[in-house]
Amino acid sequence: MICYSCDQMHPQLTKNRFGFHELANKPSLAEIKKWYEDNYYQDCPQTGYEKQYADHEVAYFLNKIEQKALILESILGKEKGKRLLDVGCGEGWALRVFHERGWKVTGLDFSDFGCKKHNPSQADALRAGDIYQSIDNLAKEGAKFDCIWLDNVLEHVLDPGELLAKCARLASDKAALLIEVPNDCSLVQEQVFGGGMVSRPYWIAPPEHISYFNRDGLLALCREIGWESRCTLGDFPIDWFLFNPNTNYVDKPVGKSCREAAVRLENLFHEVSPEKTNRFFEAMADIGMGRNIIGFFQLTTGAKRGV
Repeated sequence: MICYSCDQMHPQLTKNRFGFHELANKPSLAEIKKWYEDNYYQDCPQTGYEKQYADHEVAYFLNKIEQKALILESILGKEKGKRLLDVGCGEGWALRVFHERGWKVTGLDFSDFGCKKHNPSQADALRAGDIYQSIDNLAKEGAKFDCIWLDNVLEHVLDPGELLAKCARLASDKAALLIEVPNDCSLVQEQVFGGGMVSRPYWIAPPEHISYFNRDGLLALCREIGWESRCTLGDFPIDWFLFNPNTNYVDKPVGKSCREAAVRLENLFHEVSPEKTNRFFEAMADIGMGRNIIGFFQLTTGAKRGV
């Protein structure tokens, strides 16, 4: 089998000093805004926000957040009244879970459509509008949070380090940070594309995705800002299905069935034990597996706090 590095597979990418990849020629802020205006309105039928979820899908969302909450509470303690800021809160699932666990929650998103549809009880906790302006407004107000939640946000921004520094301005002393990003330019991706098992580097998605993280690169970036790693998880390695031509969801219309299998298996893991599931996915992260990387960090003394 011939294997290629991510640089060889896609010349649009370059590896930065932290060790993860990013677009060599990044779009301008105006180009990004136009792309989202044309393609990603949350109240548009083309997005996922109008669909209804089956019970096992809702259970999956809530289970995964509960697993993350267990780790955050091991870092911060289980006392009620802690403050969560969910940056890019989408449909509001994390707001719901943490509110039910006794946290004070605030969400930021460009639209409140998804939250009002799926978790209307949390709509009052959401600030709709430009997320970056909302972060600046919270900083001006002197708001502080015990946990900042960035779920599939960091890969979309032009300057991830700047966003992490801005988040540090909103962090209480020794606050926690959760980051979830796709696990890209991975060994699995190199194997399946370099070996001709899939027809294209399916993980490359400009201009929506600008940064392509790996575990070590994410940790290095956070460390420079002053967010020290406390734990890293993988998640279900759905891209393992690509080694089987019958479940090649990149080139065949089998993505829905593969996703369904992943959801039901994840729910089964959680039913056995959410704590053991976390240990399992921590081991997965150690060997670079899982479609996503979930990092848990804590603010250190002297962290860089953006302006």
